[in-house]
Amino acid sequence: MYVSRLSFSTIPGKGHQAAGELKKLSGMIQSITGSRPRVLRTHFGSLGEADFELEQEIGSLGELEEGLHKVSANPDFRAWSEGFSALLLRSPQREVLELLD
Repeated sequence: MYVSRLSFSTIPGKGHQAAGELKKLSGMIQSITGSRPRVLRTHFGSLGEADFELEQEIGSLGELEEGLHKVSANPDFRAWSEGFSALLLRSPQREVLELLD
């Protein structure tokens, strides 16, 4: 089992809008892959550090790759991504962690 975390650093003042957009993304991922990601937000992070995370548990790395392909091929995702990019300070960063417990 793995946890995939996608970290987002948003432009100051755009947090409320980014939260709504990430909720849309979470719903999109759920409808396309069946996975139910979580959106996490920090209010105490250092300036310039990630202030949102999209986190989901996955059974295998192959499952993650398949889900990424399905979501990124979706026209609704591509349209969403273009608009959401304007809210970011930099490109999102992904980390994948293996659950050992």
